[in-house]
Amino acid sequence: MSIQVSNAVWQHSQSTGRARLVLLAIADHQGEIGAWPSLKTLAKMVNSSERSVQRDIQTLQELGELSVEIQNAPTKQQYKSNLYWVTLAGVTDLRSGVTNAQSGVTESSSGVTAGGVQTLIEPLLEPLPNLRDSEEEEFDKQFNQFWELYPKKIDKGRAVKDFRSALKRASFESIIAGVRAYKDDPYRKPQFTKYPSSWLNADAWDNFITSSEARVATEERRTKDLAYKDQFLADQRSQEALSAPAPKCQHGNTIALCRRCLS
Repeated sequence: MSIQVSNAVWQHSQSTGRARLVLLAIADHQGEIGAWPSLKTLAKMVNSSERSVQRDIQTLQELGELSVEIQNAPTKQQYKSNLYWVTLAGVTDLRSGVTNAQSGVTESSSGVTAGGVQTLIEPLLEPLPNLRDSEEEEFDKQFNQFWELYPKKIDKGRAVKDFRSALKRASFESIIAGVRAYKDDPYRKPQFTKYPSSWLNADAWDNFITSSEARVATEERRTKDLAYKDQFLADQRSQEALSAPAPKCQHGNTIALCRRCLS
């Protein structure tokens, strides 16, 4: 069926430029139950960004050449591709048994013309969600919280990109817990604080222990190590004092053995 749909795009589509490429890419996927390529797949096929593809899909809907059924995923963290139907002349819509005609939409069995069938198509032409959808808004909120906490605010644009990548390797809660620990670390030197991107790319949130019991144990061990170091240095100084040569008098002799000093 994709060949029939592709031919309809070439012969009847009023779209131009990248929008036509997007429509052809969808037509290439369309089968008996429609097409459901992801935005990522379409963007790769037309060599463009996902945002640009979304705008092109909106344009195709406004031209009446594409029908979109929004597919809701079970949870926010999951993504489900929308269902697309090319609605050009000569394309059979197997959902209703309707074939689009050159001069309007006509049902082959009953002869219903464009006006009668338009009511079947219009409910499916739901507008795309706002480009700044809920997922993007949630990301912005999370990044702003990270940026507010991070102790060194440099290269924000690069940090946004690396923060998005970090969320694929760890949960937001883990990253924020790590940032809080890094910010409050009493041994962190401001002049040696990492850049945000360096911290994120190094998965540095794993460097900090979140358990309070483990933190206490770490501090106790550090205190013992410092005490041992101080004692070792004191012993070294004592040894050096004992091994130092005996003081000499003004005559160049050891004070305890100089007869002139003792007489």
